[in-house]
Amino acid sequence: MVWIAVATLVASSKVLAHTVHQRDAVPTVDLGYEIHTATTNSTGQYHIFGNIPYAVQPVGDLRFSKPVLPVGNSSNVNNGSVDVMCMQASPAWLLANLAESYNISLAQFTEIFDNLLGQTEACLALDVYVPEGIFNNRIATKAPVVVWIHGGGFTSGSKVADSNPAGLIARSTLNNSEGFVYVAINYRLGLYGWLGGDDLTPNLGLYDQAVALEWVQKYIELFGGDAARVTVMGESAGAASIFHQVTAYGGAQQASFRQAIMQSPAFTVAENMTTSYELTMVEATRQTGRTVSTVADLAKLDSDTLKSINEAVVYNATDSGFVYGPSPDGTYVPALPQVLLAEGKFNHDVQVMVGHNSAELLGTTHVNITTQSDVSYYVQRLVPNISSATLNYILDVLYPATDYSSELVRAAQIGTDSTIGCSTRDLGLAFNNSTYNYLFAIPPGYHAEDIPYTFFNGNTSTLDDGVAVNEAIAYALQDYLIGFAMTGDPNKSPAGATVQFPTYGSEAQVIAFTSAALVTRTDDMDKPQCEWWQQAMVQGLFNLTTTATTTSKPAMPSHSYSSSGSRLPWEGSLLVGCAILWIVWFNTAWIV
Repeated sequence: MVWIAVATLVASSKVLAHTVHQRDAVPTVDLGYEIHTATTNSTGQYHIFGNIPYAVQPVGDLRFSKPVLPVGNSSNVNNGSVDVMCMQASPAWLLANLAESYNISLAQFTEIFDNLLGQTEACLALDVYVPEGIFNNRIATKAPVVVWIHGGGFTSGSKVADSNPAGLIARSTLNNSEGFVYVAINYRLGLYGWLGGDDLTPNLGLYDQAVALEWVQKYIELFGGDAARVTVMGESAGAASIFHQVTAYGGAQQASFRQAIMQSPAFTVAENMTTSYELTMVEATRQTGRTVSTVADLAKLDSDTLKSINEAVVYNATDSGFVYGPSPDGTYVPALPQVLLAEGKFNHDVQVMVGHNSAELLGTTHVNITTQSDVSYYVQRLVPNISSATLNYILDVLYPATDYSSELVRAAQIGTDSTIGCSTRDLGLAFNNSTYNYLFAIPPGYHAEDIPYTFFNGNTSTLDDGVAVNEAIAYALQDYLIGFAMTGDPNKSPAGATVQFPTYGSEAQVIAFTSAALVTRTDDMDKPQCEWWQQAMVQGLFNLTTTATTTSKPAMPSHSYSSSGSRLPWEGSLLVGCAILWIVWFNTAWIV
């Protein structure tokens, strides 16, 4: 499975990333509130400023509060040697899959996961990777910046999980190119960052990300970065986060980044804020033996108890669910991002590159789906409270059984379209077909299988789902990502483009990464099913009945938008297990 492939990739590449030593003149940056020194990767010729606090830590009275930038003056020196991650949690259904891949019991794997090193509520930190040339010339010139937002279903993951940038940095400095500054951030997870309710600010994780980007605007020039040339990049929940940042406040506030790279932005309908709030309070009451009914009550609990509550709520999530995640709140998230796109309420000035994989959910859809009833149950779990009329329309008209080789493939396609694939098409249309869209179609093409290619470090023994990474394709993907991040055009990387990457255009063109070659083709998401999914969200999917939308076959996408309509009460993200596997591997196999 992809989780093992990513763990193998990071295991093999982590050695390179940590071939570091202190130089005679230690690279130092004074941030005012703290002084930071770096370690130097002599092989890759870049400095690593690790574990820089980008906000006042959300502990004590600040637990469940919006983040703010650090203040004050201090001569305290931080060498970044103590790595931190936010509190982790994962559902049992996912841990069971991962335990099976490790050939250990669920209980053993859960114990390892629950005791990962470095977990802390004081986790709002980031890492800055700076090529030596950029740092040495930081006074005279400024280089582009890439900010990585990790995935993990909004309940797990960290700034160092599945994302060693050594290969990207090396490609960015080819042919005497300036390269770029790479930043990776933590943000609050689980109930710490995504608990919603009337007595706290929802979506704190999004606010964390926003403050991290504000920190980049304020301080990145000290490292040689150009605050006017910032690209945010992420996969799965990270890409979903970027989707929310692009549509933040309905586009009423200017984005603190110029470009966005979204790899498989994942959204699925799940428990709403009220449900997750109630589940949290019930579990807190059960564990403490006293009534816990408000966030104020939660805030008084000790760290170990709150950690246990978070783990239990997520662990008991229903199949394919995670309980916590971004939710429309009327302010930061006025509505579902897909709805805001349709209504034109987003930051139009951002340039976008977006991708999806050819079989996103086929690798995670339950293998026991063999009948029409199984598919029906799957859709009802995917879209809780769906009306029978809407359910029947999805099964009989949009995805009839006769169109698919098996019920499993049918269910996986429904999941892929509704949670990931169609969102990439929605972005292309919303940005007037000016986006750069790609399809990762190297078999089997499961969710996250482009990540070993994104962070390929030149090691040809790197495996992706048990198959060696195609070096030529990996470099091609990296070059497109680098070109886009550095210039806004994926065709203008330091290495040059072998195949011209087209904009989406009126013909819905994408570049496809296949085992044989790079090819341009029509987007497989340019189809009536995707038109229907977005319009269903605009109109309020839970409330759909037997109307024109649900009783007639949708027209082919017209590459235009309508506006108006209500919204779904919740949307979340699909977790990929690679982050978990990497974190577990780091805690059990890499001792520094």
